[in-house]
Amino acid sequence: MLALDTRTIESCTVLIVDDDNVSRTVISTILSDLCQCVTVSNAPDALSYCKQQKPDLLVVDVNMPEMNGLNLCKAIKHDDDLDDIPLIFITGNVSKESQLQCWESGGNDFVSKPVIAQTLIHRVRNQLLSKLRMDALTTLTFHDSLTGLLNRNYLKQEYPRLSRQLMRDQQPLGVILFDIDYFKQYNDHYGHLYGDQCLERVAKILQQHGRRSRDAMIRYGGEEFLAILPDADMTATRKIAQNIVTAVYDTNIPHVQTEHSRVTLSAGAISTKAFDQDSLEDILDLADINLYEAKLNGKNQVVCK
Repeated sequence: MLALDTRTIESCTVLIVDDDNVSRTVISTILSDLCQCVTVSNAPDALSYCKQQKPDLLVVDVNMPEMNGLNLCKAIKHDDDLDDIPLIFITGNVSKESQLQCWESGGNDFVSKPVIAQTLIHRVRNQLLSKLRMDALTTLTFHDSLTGLLNRNYLKQEYPRLSRQLMRDQQPLGVILFDIDYFKQYNDHYGHLYGDQCLERVAKILQQHGRRSRDAMIRYGGEEFLAILPDADMTATRKIAQNIVTAVYDTNIPHVQTEHSRVTLSAGAISTKAFDQDSLEDILDLADINLYEAKLNGKNQVVCK
């Protein structure tokens, strides 16, 4: 069953961005008992860190050479993968104009210099609490309660943004639709409790094969699952589909109502770049046609074309 995010503030990572070594040390020391702190000395390094290991919060000095904190914030907020990271500015200028610039760039809060320790701790704690609550809400909204996989809400929300990115980068999208063979017979014979356990085991196998950062493994409905694979051509998509079908077979979940005496999957897979021509529904229909052919051909196999 899906568990809510039980992360604590102490486990959160705060990225501190300041070109002054003393300031970085002071802020890190102030926050050291509250959360995990990482420091960098400039905005480009901060962007690089965020793309490799997304922090829970940024604490950023406004005035830095080359790329200042305001422009760093704008870059974060214009990146679809990073725009939900909250950001607190540290600024020595608290004029009305300066405050307005902080808000307009997308900042969530600011702390004036010289930094008062308890003020900084209080505002960082508030931002982290809000982030944890939002993460928990996102988990409830976009994840299937039984398997923990993503759900249709996620697909509806994320696909428009993903398709735009792939078109811009001229990358293909691999789509695989899976169906557990003879699942009705499995439920009838073993009961719905074991049926749920079967779904959880198959979902775990999908999760193990969706290791790239943008791969999405989705419970599409009932005993159907969907893999969304950015930058996967036909060859890569077919290989991933076959690996998952083989892994489920090798897991050897007993199913006496089939010729294999075990649970198996059928899969219909495609890869496309025709985002400007085909809607998500069109793409899923093509995968479903291939899935239907896999079922007709004897199940426990992949059709990818």
